[in-house]
Amino acid sequence: MSEENGKLHKVIVDRSRCCGYGLCAAICPDVYKLDGDGIVYLESEHVPPGLEEIAIEGAAACPAEAIQVQAPAG
Repeated sequence: MSEENGKLHKVIVDRSRCCGYGLCAAICPDVYKLDGDGIVYLESEHVPPGLEEIAIEGAAACPAEAIQVQAPAG
């Protein structure tokens, strides 16, 4: 992991819990993507700077609690 990525919020997705509601992607499409079956996936596990709050909001909206956003350590 690069030093820069260590300063970014990290997203953890449990795709097995995702039910395909799509609320995360509707709220924060820059972080959360949906595959052909409507299941969430990430292009990067790190949240781009400036999108932290909306990424957390998207994760909190997940009724299946399949998404966690972790703040950087330190």
